[in-house]
Amino acid sequence: MSEHGLPRVLCVDDEPNILRALTRSLHGRFEVDTAVGGHAGLEALAAGRYAIVVSDMRMPGMDGLQFLAEVARQCPGTVRVLLTGMGDTAEAEAALAAGVLHRVLAKPCPVDELRAALGGLIGG
Repeated sequence: MSEHGLPRVLCVDDEPNILRALTRSLHGRFEVDTAVGGHAGLEALAAGRYAIVVSDMRMPGMDGLQFLAEVARQCPGTVRVLLTGMGDTAEAEAALAAGVLHRVLAKPCPVDELRAALGGLIGG
């Protein structure tokens, strides 16, 4: 929880416009931090505690599955959500079955669905 009593969420994507949209979508229900790319996401994770980490799948340098696998290793109690396009479904489902992920959401994800999914994962 943040100092405002809201669950903290870290959103990771390589596109700043997507991160701004996620921040707007989750504002008021979550305290949102963002990171551009997996490496920046790991730095943010090292600096703070998060209830949920949401990551895009396709990012240069470190894809979403690699990033979330590292989140699972470093912070096993953090809920991990992957946002992915339809082409990545098989890989994402395998990671879900292996326990690397808690949820896979298809992009583009409607705001109400995203809020409901994240709230449901942390009991809020």
